[in-house]
Amino acid sequence: MSENPLILLMICSFMFVPLFLAEIAGKKVLPTGSSFFLQSRKMGVLPMYATVFATWMSAFAFMGAIAYFYEEGPIYMTTVGWDALFALLFYLLGRRIWFYGKQHNYITATDFFSDIYGSKTLNLLVTGISFVFTILYLQVQMVGGLFLIEVATGGFISWKASGLIFFLVLVVYLWAGGLRAVTFADAFYAVLIIVTILASGFFLIQVAGGIEVVFDRLVEENLQAVVLSGGGRIGLWICMFLVVPMGAFMGPQMWIRNYAAKEERNFELLPLLLCISSIVCIGTLFAGNAGMILKPGGGAADTLIAELMLENANPIFCTFIFLGIAAAIFSTANSQIHAMSVMYAIDIHKRYINKKLPEKSLVPVAKWALLFISAIAYLMLLLIPKNIFDMGILALSGLAQLIVPVIGGLFFSRSKGKAAICGLIFGTLSFFALVIFSPLDTSISAVLALGLNGLTFVLLSFLLPQEPNTKRKIIQYKQNFTQGIK
Repeated sequence: MSENPLILLMICSFMFVPLFLAEIAGKKVLPTGSSFFLQSRKMGVLPMYATVFATWMSAFAFMGAIAYFYEEGPIYMTTVGWDALFALLFYLLGRRIWFYGKQHNYITATDFFSDIYGSKTLNLLVTGISFVFTILYLQVQMVGGLFLIEVATGGFISWKASGLIFFLVLVVYLWAGGLRAVTFADAFYAVLIIVTILASGFFLIQVAGGIEVVFDRLVEENLQAVVLSGGGRIGLWICMFLVVPMGAFMGPQMWIRNYAAKEERNFELLPLLLCISSIVCIGTLFAGNAGMILKPGGGAADTLIAELMLENANPIFCTFIFLGIAAAIFSTANSQIHAMSVMYAIDIHKRYINKKLPEKSLVPVAKWALLFISAIAYLMLLLIPKNIFDMGILALSGLAQLIVPVIGGLFFSRSKGKAAICGLIFGTLSFFALVIFSPLDTSISAVLALGLNGLTFVLLSFLLPQEPNTKRKIIQYKQNFTQGIK
């Protein structure tokens, strides 16, 4: 396979397209922070949909989904529900975040918290949580599929070499075009992801005997594979429904997309488009259930799609599917690295290192930051064990903790910065304690911790002394939103 020039051509083309698109994007990018960070707040609804969808459809949602269908059956069908909740969050919260950001020139999530709560401690906590769990989720992307390039080329390109090459490509196009380059590349990645997820699912279900044969056999041989029964499984379904979309929506890359939106109309059409896109889950459902027939008895679920394709598909089609997985990886990784570089420039460098730095000088800072973050991510890639689904849930669960003070800052006039700090600390520590010391599933632990976070936040908001400035801003901003959105 390594000698097949068509396979190498496909891989090289996959690397080249984002660089070509970055060249186009680079010509439109102005030398300002607003342009590099937020596309000058002029992102239309279709580009926003493409980049949100591509970022949402990560290795966790491709390889991880197939693996979870294979191991746990219909529990992962909560993805249809969490697609809907993820879409709804853009309408309920994203519209307000966009409006507040436009009115008060927010660039990062910390800008929102800093303005409303006015707490330096909370700023550091939000920045820390965002960095730690985003870099962890970044690892999910990288460990999720780079080895597939090594497999596709018969070892000619090792997974370490492909990782280095792809990181270099990613840095080049991010450096050239900022968020606009990410958006252009994500449009290409989104098409590839949709086609390959559906193609792999329909192909494997046919190899396994067809839809009717596969599900008839599963009903006969392993009813648990198709029936959601038992309180534990239903509880897990509900917890995943809550944790995954909340965690993804609280990721720094989604804050940036909310701020970058051109108009309110984006938030009216985007949820509909995201819900329609959930049709791609048919592909992962078919592939995972076909795997139960083709490879009964369990095994290395994270590598299931690779094993099934290698055993049943011709080399060209197999490589095409692997590139779809790579697209899922890099469509999320590029957004995360861009978002973390923006966070460093605004939330750390500008806030603590050089407060007088002019806006035009923030762009070079962010560019060097994305190079440094990419290098750190690559080194971590070499060291961190590979476990896609568990790492993904862990990362999203940590980010989900931020939604409590966000809802408070948008709707609850008695909210207080000290209550937000205590809630986040207690919720995050409780989550880690439950994950380490209890037998509960990670997503169930996350929901319990989220409940403790929310309870702490509400109780302390009532008990602690008033923070007049925070209360004034919450009330005033709510009124401004209601008046300005009409």
